[in-house]
Amino acid sequence: MLDKRLIEADASKLDELRDIMAHQENPEKLHDIAMDAVLIEHGALAKLSDCVRSLTAGSKVLLVTGPTLIQDVHEQNIKEAVFAQLKESFEVEWLVISEPDSIVHCTPENAAKIQARFEGVDCVVGVGSGTICDLNKYATFYADKEHPLPLIIVQTALSVNAFSDNSSVMLINGVKRTVHSRYPTILIIDLDVVTAAPPEMNVSGYGDLIATWTAPVDWYLSYTLGMGGNFHTAPSDMIRTQCERLLENSERLAACDPEVIGDLANVLTLSGFSMGLADESSPASGSEHVMSHLIDMSSGVRKTGICYHGTQVAVSGILSCILWDYLLHEFDPASVDVDACYPTLEEMEPRVRAAFDWLDNTHSAANECWSDYQKKLTKWHNNKENFKAFLANFDAFKQQVSGWVKDPAYIAACMHKANAPCRYKDLNFPVDADTVRWAITNCHLMRNRFSIIDLLHFSGKWDDAFVQMVLDRAEALDAGL
Repeated sequence: MLDKRLIEADASKLDELRDIMAHQENPEKLHDIAMDAVLIEHGALAKLSDCVRSLTAGSKVLLVTGPTLIQDVHEQNIKEAVFAQLKESFEVEWLVISEPDSIVHCTPENAAKIQARFEGVDCVVGVGSGTICDLNKYATFYADKEHPLPLIIVQTALSVNAFSDNSSVMLINGVKRTVHSRYPTILIIDLDVVTAAPPEMNVSGYGDLIATWTAPVDWYLSYTLGMGGNFHTAPSDMIRTQCERLLENSERLAACDPEVIGDLANVLTLSGFSMGLADESSPASGSEHVMSHLIDMSSGVRKTGICYHGTQVAVSGILSCILWDYLLHEFDPASVDVDACYPTLEEMEPRVRAAFDWLDNTHSAANECWSDYQKKLTKWHNNKENFKAFLANFDAFKQQVSGWVKDPAYIAACMHKANAPCRYKDLNFPVDADTVRWAITNCHLMRNRFSIIDLLHFSGKWDDAFVQMVLDRAEALDAGL
């Protein structure tokens, strides 16, 4: 029986949450949530200066934002309000991160712009999106890993779960990489601010949580096959019940029901914690995220903007749900020729390079992907006995994970009720069918992380016909392309 305190966890009660984790089985596998406080309440922004004072006796604050106008339910300019509040008590330098296309990218170069302003700074305050959050986490951590500057993040939309974890998704050599960084010291979620965010941004956060039904199973699959080094049920158990409740309340989310918005804020924050507890993004990022990453990586060549992360992940999540439905109900382990499941490095390198060379003229993306993929392929060869055991005990594996997945038809129906895009062509920057097919077909070649798509590929199932079958099943759900 699951611990009731775990499945009804409150993200703003950090001490209680730490106690809950200390009483789970094998608690030594779980990492600390290294934050001082999380504020989720109406009017929380008014406590910002007090939060700064709780972290430093110094007088200089670096305020970091993007260029986008952000208002609360009272049509107050949030960035101006933050600047005015801080100016009453501190010396404030305001840095706006911007790029020529008005889309801020999470790159080491932008992080360096923040680090260049650290001289004499006592505390950093980031206000804005998941990108601004990740940049500040990365910049402060890599400037001084032992003693990073205190960091307060003011979350302005419930768009992603990245505000409350200890990693940053960075664009490195044109490739999306999840890298270790740090938690914000304090996270402020003012419900008067996030409720006023564009509805599609909060729907994006709802979409990011669709990974709850695929990423943890990818994580357990990787662990079972010896492809991942750590696994614990608590990070996912902590959010699964509350995510089910959000699915049930999809129509209320579409209507911006204040109670459901509050629930979404709590679950998204817990989802971020789940990655920190595992000290990796696996509890909330699996095959669905890799599909999304490839679409983002192609945006420069396609000369289009980057879609809302969560909605793109959710559309990909429907496809991942279809994959897991196939594996649990149609995959026949007896049909697998184990000896044919181990391509060589020499066989796979040209395939990886062909998949990514078109993204740039310098081969940077292809080099980056091959560097990571060859590690996964080598590890796959070294764990052949685990794969044999997996096939022999497939029924036991299915029994273990059956309660962790959802019927793809139910997920798609809930997304429709939430007014969440279910097709790539309906995203805020529509994605063409050729790009989608490329991303789905090649996503397993991008990184070291193992997922269901790697299993299907190595088992000889993953080809153009199989991808088309997945898209056809999505089409039957009014989803996919």
